[in-house]
Amino acid sequence: MDRDYGFLNTVFHNITDTHVAHHLFSMMPHYHAMEATKAIKPILGEYYQFDGTPFIKAMWREAKECVYIEPDESDQTKGVFWYNNKL
Repeated sequence: MDRDYGFLNTVFHNITDTHVAHHLFSMMPHYHAMEATKAIKPILGEYYQFDGTPFIKAMWREAKECVYIEPDESDQTKGVFWYNNKL
């Protein structure tokens, strides 16, 4: 999920607003991340995720709603984790 951290985008070398590209191409130098993000948005279409929620509000929401994560027990999806907000 890409997020806009405002002026912190520059401080963090755009890793927050180019996070999707980072996970798809983790060995790519950060100075190509903005260019890659522009290129993958139309390709990913609805699968590209961006959350424009202000950083502090999003952090509070995640801390409040994401209670724990659990592994998917299926053999086909081994290594996949899901968040759960109910105990």
